[in-house]
Amino acid sequence: MIINSKLSDEALLKAIYQATSAYSNLIGNSYLIIGKNKNSNYFYFQNFFEKKHLMHLLGINSKTLSATEFYEKCDLYNKGKGAGIALSDCTPSRNHNRTTINEKCSCCADVLRIQDAKYMKIGLKDKISQYVNFSFGYGNEATLGFQKIRDTSFPVTLIPRSIDEFVLQKYRIIFVLEKKAEEEKFSRIIMEVKGGLFKELYSDFPDDLKKLINFEK
Repeated sequence: MIINSKLSDEALLKAIYQATSAYSNLIGNSYLIIGKNKNSNYFYFQNFFEKKHLMHLLGINSKTLSATEFYEKCDLYNKGKGAGIALSDCTPSRNHNRTTINEKCSCCADVLRIQDAKYMKIGLKDKISQYVNFSFGYGNEATLGFQKIRDTSFPVTLIPRSIDEFVLQKYRIIFVLEKKAEEEKFSRIIMEVKGGLFKELYSDFPDDLKKLINFEK
């Protein structure tokens, strides 16, 4: 993962389109991320992604487009159906500038490739920092922060800084499960660190975790 503070205008727009492409694979689904270290308990949380969240993650508060419009214009461009966005659509949000937008956009696509989550860690945000507050952190060199609402969470910030700065106890991500919004339980494994490990460990899952999963042995 490369975090770049110096992007040309063309490179910035390219990075935004790449982030949108990665984000488009997440919309409409919910995810259950499960982490564990040797001799530790399981740590897990659910999350979902909506169109309106992406623009904020990039550090942008467009004065010309709503968050949903921003996503849709980028998505249509990726599909070859529109002219895309312009640099004038990418006004920095509060407490951000072009440098921070560059940094966020340069790593956003990599952070959003949830199928590569075996290279990431998760944990509870329990360190006091000057950055925006969030409930759970996900990442490695960059941190994706999620805010919990009831039993699930949604992305609220992307910080181009190590997860070590926000989380005391980190857990290696070992499984990621997926379900459609209309489905009650998670049944599709989209990432496991080793083939067959989910089946091997399932009986050891805490009851609250098992209740979230539809698993046929």
